[in-house]
Amino acid sequence: MPGFWRERDGMTLETTTDADVEERDVDRHLVFLARVTDDAVQESLRPTLDDLSGFDCLATVPERYLHVTVTLAGNVGSDRRFSPADEERIAADAREAFAGVDSFEVSFPRLDLFPSVVFAAVADGGAFADLNDRACGIDGVEVHDRDEGFVPHATLAQFRSDQEYDELLSWLEDDRTLSAPSMRVTEVELIAVAKNSRFPRFETVERYPLAE
Repeated sequence: MPGFWRERDGMTLETTTDADVEERDVDRHLVFLARVTDDAVQESLRPTLDDLSGFDCLATVPERYLHVTVTLAGNVGSDRRFSPADEERIAADAREAFAGVDSFEVSFPRLDLFPSVVFAAVADGGAFADLNDRACGIDGVEVHDRDEGFVPHATLAQFRSDQEYDELLSWLEDDRTLSAPSMRVTEVELIAVAKNSRFPRFETVERYPLAE
């Protein structure tokens, strides 16, 4: 799956500093996603996460945060896009949107870059793109640029500065291959997070089991 690997040498990083995180004031942000909870996958990614944590330019995700985003739905609150009633409607509408979708296998073949993150590429035969289309078709759900050029991925680290970026590229250029096993995606979740921490904990709003 394409990232920004070919543009890596001249890429302008989109960093999120600790100060940026502290300035966030969104208490409830809705996301459709599939968690990466498979023990074998988590174990296989652990050495890579440890290696990435050694670069000053990166903030590495905790294992509990590993996931593949389907789409970012929007913010909830009195001055936000959605009201609590909108959240309930979206959660209900998603049951129809994801109805009849089969579970599917995914693998994580290699590392790649966006200007904002280092991620594990996802090979899924287009299944996540279908989920993205369905989620973006729910009335009121925001459609972002990332949806127009949707690339499924599992974020492993977020850029917080440009320090040691060249060293990171050298390390990646040596070998971007991941040895993670495949896993089966059996459900999508609608989760809510407070955006006042870099890698917030997920609150499950609704689960959508996929057909076996």
